[in-house]
Amino acid sequence: MTAFIIRRILAMIPILFGVSVLVFYLMNLAPGDFLDEARARPDISDELVAQLEREYGLKDSEGNPTAWYVQYAYWLNSLSPIKFISEDGDFFSDIRTGKPSLGQSWAYNIPVFDLIKQRLPATLILSLSALIFAWIIAIPLGVLAAIKRNSWFDKISALFAYSALSIPEFFLAILMVYFAAKTGWFPTGGRSSISSEFMPAVGSFFDHIYHLILPTFVLGVGGIAGMMRIMRANFLDYLHAEFVKTARAKGLKEKVVMFRHVLRNAINPLLTALGFAFASLLSGAILVEKVMNYPGLGLLVFEAFFRKDQAVVLAAVLMGVTMLMFGNLFADLLLAWSDPRIRLENPSEAGQRKGQWRPASILIAVVVLLLLSFSLVPWDSREAMQTMLLWVKWIGLAGIIICIGIIGKIAWPTLSNIFSELIKRPLGVAVSAILLALYGCALFAPFLATQEASTQNLTQTFHPPSAFTWDSGLAVKAYENVDPTIAKYVPVEDITIPVKLFGKGFEYKLFGFIPTSRHLVLPDYEALEAKLGDTIDPAKYPVYLLGSDSTGRDVFSRLLFGSQISLTIGLIGISITMTIGFLIGGLAGYFGGRFDFLAMRLVEFLMAIPGLYLLLALRSALAPHFESAQMFIVIIIILSLVGWAGTARVLRGMSLSIRNRQFITAAESMGQSTGQILVKHLLPNLASYLLVAATLSIPGYILGEAALSFLGLGIQEPSASWGLMLQQPQRDLKVFFLNFWWLLTPGVAIFITVIAFNLLGDVLRDIVDPKMKRQ
Repeated sequence: MTAFIIRRILAMIPILFGVSVLVFYLMNLAPGDFLDEARARPDISDELVAQLEREYGLKDSEGNPTAWYVQYAYWLNSLSPIKFISEDGDFFSDIRTGKPSLGQSWAYNIPVFDLIKQRLPATLILSLSALIFAWIIAIPLGVLAAIKRNSWFDKISALFAYSALSIPEFFLAILMVYFAAKTGWFPTGGRSSISSEFMPAVGSFFDHIYHLILPTFVLGVGGIAGMMRIMRANFLDYLHAEFVKTARAKGLKEKVVMFRHVLRNAINPLLTALGFAFASLLSGAILVEKVMNYPGLGLLVFEAFFRKDQAVVLAAVLMGVTMLMFGNLFADLLLAWSDPRIRLENPSEAGQRKGQWRPASILIAVVVLLLLSFSLVPWDSREAMQTMLLWVKWIGLAGIIICIGIIGKIAWPTLSNIFSELIKRPLGVAVSAILLALYGCALFAPFLATQEASTQNLTQTFHPPSAFTWDSGLAVKAYENVDPTIAKYVPVEDITIPVKLFGKGFEYKLFGFIPTSRHLVLPDYEALEAKLGDTIDPAKYPVYLLGSDSTGRDVFSRLLFGSQISLTIGLIGISITMTIGFLIGGLAGYFGGRFDFLAMRLVEFLMAIPGLYLLLALRSALAPHFESAQMFIVIIIILSLVGWAGTARVLRGMSLSIRNRQFITAAESMGQSTGQILVKHLLPNLASYLLVAATLSIPGYILGEAALSFLGLGIQEPSASWGLMLQQPQRDLKVFFLNFWWLLTPGVAIFITVIAFNLLGDVLRDIVDPKMKRQ
């Protein structure tokens, strides 16, 4: 056990080194540096700035800017107890020692260590509280749902699980802030009250607990839902295991059978996922801390990225990765304690296949080429970057179409069987119809929209949804703003706005290439002028089917245009993720040995970085080089690069179990190549999982884009996405207090889409795996 712990701790060093290099390089790509704030301060002289530039390695002795790896060496020298660079910036000829330092924060004007020491406990306490809260609630609920399967309790708990998994964390946080502000039962933000410092120790402790309740609830709800579903499924599996029948045959009490035998085995997957659950909480903490103004590490990282406070970002990310890796270590120790069959000291090595050097060499070459190509990207030329992105877009689209076509052709028998079973299930048909309707609205968004997404009307801000009526034909009510200070609109007596179908409005290209100006529903201002007998200003008689926002833009139209981004990003992203995951994971499981070792180390490296931290680093590095519309493609690439690792790990495990079956051995004895075995034999057996995993993973892409746009790191104004549209309720609480409920409809759209995909994924999983069927 001791040797295992030492090996794991030593293995953290190269991962921390790799993460620090990656984050440092990405931050170096963004324009400016961390001394920009120092240069802007009048109390700091130019001579001091020049001295600091030399001290931190930003410039050499001749005043020329240095390369990023030289700057990284200076930062590493500061962090390491072994010094190889002097205070003057010269390299030592011998090895010397010194006090390690995380550097100075120029944004906050204090040492980074002191800043981290202030913020780290807050995030650590919040994450641990959310994790404990989730476990305390999820395990009993999952066990009871399994024991009382198909009962009302089971159905209600399933409804809760689907709902909790489908609501974005930041949207739930917004709702909780509104709830706290409206009721006064809880604080709306912060870690403690202003008077906390003057309270007795006991009073201060309970004040901190009081402020921790809502953030813990928001951060823990999603974990409760996921763990409860896993616990229920595993518990049902083990209820019918042979050792359970034996225990009952021996006359053991039912409680002993359930909790000493079944529960102890069913809890293993939760223990295995404990470390990565902790990592997801660290990422989610950024969103919760931002919305609820909780002063933790996540909020510090978010602010530091925007202020280019490099030392703070590096220290905080390394702290987060260290917490993740220790969480994984703790999870493995718990797993070994709960299941005596698991031995940490002598893990069994997977068998190796001949011919693995070639794919292993190809994997290394691909990774090296990607790193070299990334370093050769023309970051300084915006025009060259946009041209490169255009090539990436079309080449990537062609590659995705080819891969989907190949997979579809090979796996068609399996997919057709699944589809024939799907249409026999009412729930599957219902959620499929909902998703088809949503994607149909996205496809025909310009045709269904009444205005362009960016059209403003500053005289009609926060206009309520126009009510339909009948006045010698279909019409909507006209409204007057009687109190602009609170946006109080009342219907205008005796005036209704006629509505026409298939009228002409703004011009657009249907499906991207058919020019037209026809729309499904438009206000008929010509008929209104004829009715009033006078010329009118259309801006005074707008039609807002779902109200307007703070600049008078039509929420309904923006919701439609936003769906094109929020819905499409999941389909494209999952295609890239599943393709990469299948190739890496399938080959790793088939070959084993060196290729498996290299592939899984790459996977572990990507999974070791808290996802949102990596997204922040990539987005801040790439943002200055692309227009808002082009960020759509960039976000897809970012989410795909982050998301394929988990899929590859699962597919590798499935390939390990398939590769020794007789049909694989027969194919090898017939002389079939690795590519033929991978495509003709492994792929059809993994197709079912790929389909189920895709439907369950698409919500992650939708929520990821929404989170990035909500944080201001994704789609930018005047474009529209569902996450971007939810920024306003978070920034302006009068949306809640004045009941502008229509501005929350993007959150409802995300919820409906995600819950539909989750339900479809569960239906498909029931079809694919008979053990998962509700009995």
